[in-house]
Amino acid sequence: MSSETHTPDAQRSPAPPRRRRSTGTYAAADARREAITEAATACFAQSGYLNSSLAQIAADAGTSATVVVHHFGSKERLLMAVLLRHESYLKERVTELDEQGRLNSLRALLDFALEQVTYNLAHPGRLQLFVRLSAEAGDPGHPAHAYFVERYRDAVVVLSRALRAAIAGGEVRPETDPDEVAKELMAISDGLQVQWALDQERFDLPGGILGYYDRLSRAVSVDGGGLIGSGPQGN
Repeated sequence: MSSETHTPDAQRSPAPPRRRRSTGTYAAADARREAITEAATACFAQSGYLNSSLAQIAADAGTSATVVVHHFGSKERLLMAVLLRHESYLKERVTELDEQGRLNSLRALLDFALEQVTYNLAHPGRLQLFVRLSAEAGDPGHPAHAYFVERYRDAVVVLSRALRAAIAGGEVRPETDPDEVAKELMAISDGLQVQWALDQERFDLPGGILGYYDRLSRAVSVDGGGLIGSGPQGN
């Protein structure tokens, strides 16, 4: 028979309180993650995902690869964090405009697209990142392949829905194919962005995109009006 004495639960010493991370600790961790994300954005934009290393990203962020892995787990997860971070602004803006009922007009849609051009040029690292990675991600084995496939599908859905609303509202010609125009919008806008990425000093991205949007508006709108000037083509 054991001589061990069992202490009643009520008489046991209370467990020491769990230490909580201070607000300052959270802030420091958030700042470190932000620095790593910014460094990864620049590195992926300049060298691409395949040619970037965690060691280089860590060095640019003023930390170690071990710390990067602690915060993000792997280079692939860091890539997705970078992409989702920079995509969040666009999704929030689309949701905002949709709730305001402003995605049912061709001209409102094109004005929004021009707004995105201005935003992208104010954040050139983001634009360079997407130009480079979208090309790399054509390989089905690339970790961002599924992300870009879904991104383009979602963009075409949003654009074609807006064009259908514009047709229903009598602004766009009824024979217009919303899906084809949406794909054309994405293809030409992205193609112009590639040209800008290759020759930023001499290529006028806002001018090129505005010119295309103006021609598109004149071609598909019922009144033949464009974005440059207010009259129909030829006036």
